[in-house]
Amino acid sequence: MALRINYNYQADFTHFNLLQTEQAMNKALERLATGYRINRAADDAAGLYIADQLRTYAVSLEQATRNAQDGISIAQVAQSALTNVYNILNDIKSKAIEAANDSQTSETRAIIQQDINKLVDVIGKIFKDTEFNGQSIFGSTAQSFTIHYGGRTNQELLIAGVTATASTDSTGAKITVGDTTITIDVTNQSTANEAVKNIDDIIKAVDKANANYGSYQIELEKIIMNNESQRINAKEAESRIRNVDFAKEMSEFTRNQILMQSGTAMLAQANQLPQLVLQLLR
Repeated sequence: MALRINYNYQADFTHFNLLQTEQAMNKALERLATGYRINRAADDAAGLYIADQLRTYAVSLEQATRNAQDGISIAQVAQSALTNVYNILNDIKSKAIEAANDSQTSETRAIIQQDINKLVDVIGKIFKDTEFNGQSIFGSTAQSFTIHYGGRTNQELLIAGVTATASTDSTGAKITVGDTTITIDVTNQSTANEAVKNIDDIIKAVDKANANYGSYQIELEKIIMNNESQRINAKEAESRIRNVDFAKEMSEFTRNQILMQSGTAMLAQANQLPQLVLQLLR
């Protein structure tokens, strides 16, 4: 056995391994303290990149879902308004049928027309006042809404607007919904009879518009379900990459702790070896 006092290989080698064990134990402590396997790019550069991309996509999907929920709210507001209009149109139709009966006189038909004009005025106010976030949903020009429902560019759904107006003048009442425009004049039997057909036409137009908004709502609800599914999976994928497995890391920490204790003991023994030279000098 070679004995040297100027260089203690055993002590140096043991110290080197002790430093490695200490570094591994400190890394395990850091992971256990933060809950993350990756705390910096040096821990796993590729893993950090993938995990950050997944996190960004999940955050984007959260906002996209909120956008889609706004789109559903727009569709619900529109449907509610159109349902109210539908109910009023049924009242108007009843009055038109009443006026079409020859038991009425010109004076009573004028009163019925006056009632109809008031109801049409209400419809006009509904079309004018229905809005979302300060933006009119109906009006003389179709108001459309572009809903950005996804986490990537160009993932959009267009809620097409519907032209809807209603007004009255000396010649009667006028209602426009989409491509359908009608007039309601019940001041004589012939025009009252025609008004019944016209009201049926506008009711169909209202129902068609209502159904369109309902379809947009269904589509957005399905999109939200898909967004949430993708968001959950993206978060789970990120978690598998970024987060620490506590059971595994605690096992590694315990192993390194034991190695640290044994390494310290072995370093003390290695530091005693050069003292054997003193036995040769006696």
